[in-house]
Formats: sequence, C-alpha cells, structure tokens
Amino acid sequence: MTLATRAFLAAGLALLNVPLAWAQEKAPVQELYRVKCQQCHMPDGNAPLEPMNLADANWVHGSKPAEVAKVISEGLQGTAMLSFKSQLTPDEVVALAEYVRSFDKTLKSAKPRKK
Repeated sequence: MTLATRAFLAAGLALLNVPLAWAQEKAPVQELYRVKCQQCHMPDGNAPLEPMNLADANWVHGSKPAEVAKVISEGLQGTAMLSFKSQLTPDEVVALAEYVRSFDKTLKSAKPRKK
C-alpha cells in the first residue's frame, strides 16, 4: 500500500471514526520513526540537543530494549518526550525501541545473530 493510499484511507476512516490500525497494513518501522520521532530526534537519531540524541551512547533512562520501549510508551514527565502508548501498538513500540537503539553503534544488538 503506498503512502498516498494510506493517507487517503486514513482520512476516510477518520471521517467514519474507524481505528486506522484496524484497517491499514502495519507500517514499516522506518516510516513510524519518520512520522512519530524524526522531528525531534533527526533522521539519523543525531539530534543537536544531547537529551534528544539517540546516537551519542548517552542513554540516561536506560539503553536496554525494554527500557527504551518504556520511554516510548510512557514518555518522560517534565520533558518533551510524549507518551505514545495511545498511538502505537505494543509491537510498534518494541520495533521502534529496537530501531532507535540502532543509531548508537556502541550498543549490542537486542537479539543475538544466528550463524
């Protein structure tokens, strides 16, 4: 499904008050990042403001996939990081957590690679 088709479908479903997640294909994680995260964290995660930088090996709230997923889901009170639990499925939160961790090349992969 193309981005234009998704946008058209989303607009139509919004008029009918139908949840978009029910009707559309699961968006690739890169598209989720672009739509939900990129504005603050930049395309490569290298935001100029240190608290928003995902590529600098400084993970104040934890770098483990579950810790990153918690931040995405619940947000961080008193900061610009909003909660996305009402906008994303649990699987999308996990996928985004794994994706944003990939910006920091000092972190080990969340899953061991098979040989």
